[in-house]
Amino acid sequence: MNKLVSNEEHPPRNGRFGTPKASEMVMVGAFPPPVHGMAVVNAAVRELFERAGVEVLVLDVAARSQDRSLLARLGRLPRVLRRLGYLVAARQAPGCKLYMSISGGPGQAYEIAFLLAARLRRMPVYLHHHAYSYLDRRRRLTAFLSAIAGSSATHITLSPGMAASLQQNYPRARRAIPVSNALHLPSQQASAQRTRDRLKTLGFLGNISAEKGVFDFIELVAAVEAAGLQVQALLAGPFQDTETERRVIQQLAGLSRIEYQGPKYGEEKESFFASIDVLVFPTRYANEAEPMTIHEAMCRGIPVIAYSRGCISEIVGWESGRLIDPAEPFVPSAMAQIVDWDTSPGLFEATGRAASQRYRETYASSAARWQDLLHEMTGTGKYHVAGSISTRSEV
Repeated sequence: MNKLVSNEEHPPRNGRFGTPKASEMVMVGAFPPPVHGMAVVNAAVRELFERAGVEVLVLDVAARSQDRSLLARLGRLPRVLRRLGYLVAARQAPGCKLYMSISGGPGQAYEIAFLLAARLRRMPVYLHHHAYSYLDRRRRLTAFLSAIAGSSATHITLSPGMAASLQQNYPRARRAIPVSNALHLPSQQASAQRTRDRLKTLGFLGNISAEKGVFDFIELVAAVEAAGLQVQALLAGPFQDTETERRVIQQLAGLSRIEYQGPKYGEEKESFFASIDVLVFPTRYANEAEPMTIHEAMCRGIPVIAYSRGCISEIVGWESGRLIDPAEPFVPSAMAQIVDWDTSPGLFEATGRAASQRYRETYASSAARWQDLLHEMTGTGKYHVAGSISTRSEV
């Protein structure tokens, strides 16, 4: 059912595809590998289309690594041009639609080229926004992208607040529909909740880098140790680069209550969440919008302490965790919350229950919007959408 032009350098022999059905969706964006938030969600959306019986043409423009240097970005150009050529050359029936994820920075220049091709072919356009960097303030490149997309384009955001910011900064984005990433969690994860009556273990899960807050997490663990609290810590995920790995390993050597467990996938990831009581997410990432890891924690009844970036303030409520202003130091506020939970087990248990309830509410509202949108995009009937993401993915 699905046609994929992946990161491999060998296109189909004739460089073309057969005539798509009128309902076919052309998906442009990053798909795993490498594994990161946008790629994982794109793969989940593709699966939703396929489950609806839609034939999907996937144009994978993912970089080969998570290196964000200018040289690495420019290295994508030949691959992007080949995918763009497929879109231009493919024989498409009327009604074929473009679904494209939008980058947070210079990658939008590539996406504008795909938008131009789609508009010339009169394809209805659906743009999925995963980054917040161009919503904090108006960016010229994004304004140009919005103008090319036109006022008829449908913009899929991750929260109502994100939709409002998009429309405020880019008035051409007249139609913005919020659909949370909570939609893409496996249904079995939501049933993995257990009662946590005491705070015993802090956890950090994600791509390990300074911008994701790993050094704030290590500093917090050091403060916990210095205060004499009987709280352990687990650190998991792949290192972004060798220099970060060297610095992290060096700092861990001076602490006794933290363990680095490496990347976590599948059952090992389930075991990680079963072993922690609080997720710590001190992200400094400029593009941060709606981290899947936070939903994965909250659906299991795990409270979250996080910097309030992007959509995080719409995910984590005052009753289900602790939000910290990104302009403030992370550790003092996080430490104060940990002490409160450590001395008030009843409060901590109630916070865990509230986290699970908050996730269920977010999921329910987004599932309803997505089913309406899916019906519009594909012409298919509505159906249950839970369980679309593989637990093998790391975010």
